Amino acid sequence: MRYRNRIKLAPGLNINLSKSGISTTFGPKGASVNIGKSGAYLNTGIPGTGLYNRTKISSSGKNLNTKNYVSKTQVGVKLDLNENYEPEVQIYDNNGKNITSQEYITKLKRTVEYKENLKKIYLKYHDLIIEETAEFTDLFKHIIKPITKKNVQSKLNKLNLRRYDKQKFEILKPSESSIEQKLISEAKIKFNSVLFWKNKSSRNEFVKNNLDLRLRKSIKDWEIKKVNFEKSEQAKEIDNNANYLKAFEQEKENLQANLDATENFVLANFETILKEIDIKPEFFIDYDYDFKTKTFLVDLDLPEIEHLPKETASILQSGKLSVKNKTEKQQREEYAKCVTGLGLLVSGISFMASAGIEFIKISAYTQRVDKKDGNTKDDYIYSIELDREKFSNLKYDKIDPIRAFENFTHKMELSKTSIFKTIVV
Repeated sequence: MRYRNRIKLAPGLNINLSKSGISTTFGPKGASVNIGKSGAYLNTGIPGTGLYNRTKISSSGKNLNTKNYVSKTQVGVKLDLNENYEPEVQIYDNNGKNITSQEYITKLKRTVEYKENLKKIYLKYHDLIIEETAEFTDLFKHIIKPITKKNVQSKLNKLNLRRYDKQKFEILKPSESSIEQKLISEAKIKFNSVLFWKNKSSRNEFVKNNLDLRLRKSIKDWEIKKVNFEKSEQAKEIDNNANYLKAFEQEKENLQANLDATENFVLANFETILKEIDIKPEFFIDYDYDFKTKTFLVDLDLPEIEHLPKETASILQSGKLSVKNKTEKQQREEYAKCVTGLGLLVSGISFMASAGIEFIKISAYTQRVDKKDGNTKDDYIYSIELDREKFSNLKYDKIDPIRAFENFTHKMELSKTSIFKTIVV
């Protein structure tokens, strides 16, 4: 079956486990090689950790091949794992030139700093390998509890129309005393003769002659500013209140459409939510909505088992990293958790599209090679019908996604060895 709407969900962040993906570098601030009459010393330190070590790596400077070194050369030490998860170490000088002496590398590997950093890198690779698998198998843990009609109705009841509060004109009207003080200040600057006994009378006369005219002009300017300010505020009030009303009506309409689960709202909101999620598997969804039965319909094109990580990791008692290929059984078990968890996650997203959606129907298929003709065809491996109330009562972070299907009407034939059989939908 196919529905009229289709969207592709591509993976988000890809974890790159290439040999350049994780490394630790201590230097050039953290390490230096000293070459002198008494021999060569490797001074290793990791900035910010307080770790520092001085190791003699050659008994005499006379016996050294010094073509790659100069006295007191600053060096950097880069430690990483190769594609086989074996440690690789490089020593390079401040010009970026590799120091290839195996004697120096061997001595470096004996230092405490090297061993501690290697353990950290082992642990980082281990965590990334485990986390990469979890990105497929723990999809159900990303489910958010669907919003209820009660929640939406409460928002609708509390919805208030915002109003613009006009600002008051706070500039004080000019007074005779305030203008007089300004004129006195001006007069002191204007009349500052060395014949100081004449200054007082000149200043008084200046204030007296200008007070009335200056006061009337200041009041007129103030009145013009006040009128312009009030006109501006009135215009702001009209514009802002119009925008507030538009936003209010839109929000009210959206909340009501959410409650009523109208077709346009459900389909648009579902696609918006779906595009915001960031999960690892790539999959396609065909979807539609039946307004009469308040049922969201999904045809889910599942990721293939080949897309899941093939390696698993552990830390040995020695502290070394052990990376092994998963068994076929383990891969099938993880794939079963992945595809059932994906179905539950898509169900949660669908219920989030509207509080008025009552049911979700999902049919999920994978691509398999038909042994009769060698062509790839779509094989449906499960279908499930979920109701909102039961789904909302699940403890998403504690469920087994495969067992969780038992809470709902479903069709799925999964063997004890985690092999999906084809079903008819």
